[in-house]
Amino acid sequence: MPRFDMPLNTNDQSIDRVLNAGLPVALLLWDGRALDRSLEETLRQLAQAEAGRLLIAKLNTIENPQSAARLNGAGSALILFRDGQEIARTAAPNSQRVRDYVAFLLGREPRPADAAEPRAQPATGTPSTPIVVSDATFAAEVLNSDLPVLVDLWAPWCGPCRMIAPVVEKLAADYAGRLKVAKLNVDDHPRTPGMYQVQGIPTLLIFRGGQVIDRIVGAAPEPMLRSRVEAALSR
Repeated sequence: MPRFDMPLNTNDQSIDRVLNAGLPVALLLWDGRALDRSLEETLRQLAQAEAGRLLIAKLNTIENPQSAARLNGAGSALILFRDGQEIARTAAPNSQRVRDYVAFLLGREPRPADAAEPRAQPATGTPSTPIVVSDATFAAEVLNSDLPVLVDLWAPWCGPCRMIAPVVEKLAADYAGRLKVAKLNVDDHPRTPGMYQVQGIPTLLIFRGGQVIDRIVGAAPEPMLRSRVEAALSR
């Protein structure tokens, strides 16, 4: 993968790709106002020094309320991710705290004393937020899943896809432990949509035992999506 030697500005459409890029991620949440100059410089220095070992990313919570709500991001915060999962966070980070947390993320220093625990996931281990899948991981995550799987086939340019994204997030949280929810970007991974004759997006496919048991095309309203999920779970 490319070596990112500058902090990335991520958003609602790209956050999943950043968190699942294969590197540890230090994500700064902020409200869009000018950051402290020393903090900006620290982020830049770390991104350059650790290029290829981690990603430094920033998310404007005012411009990206969907991701802010998903990450429980109220105010300024630094959140650490490994393998796409949150491992620690701290509020109102300064330059030194960012350095301490990055050292912890890279395994060079112990966990900082003020590190908040990540939000608990369901006891079953089923994520309460959608997972990102690809052509390469589709079989393992979807076809071989022990739970039914709702797959959202979408693209960043698709307005209706963005419309239903918050509902897909809610379904992942509300049915955690009973249903796995996954998202697949059809632009980046066209082989899987072709296999299932997906001709328009958004398309939601519900799988059970590796087989499609329901298909919803278009930006269906939340009550309809919930009823289709309930019907699939009751089979």
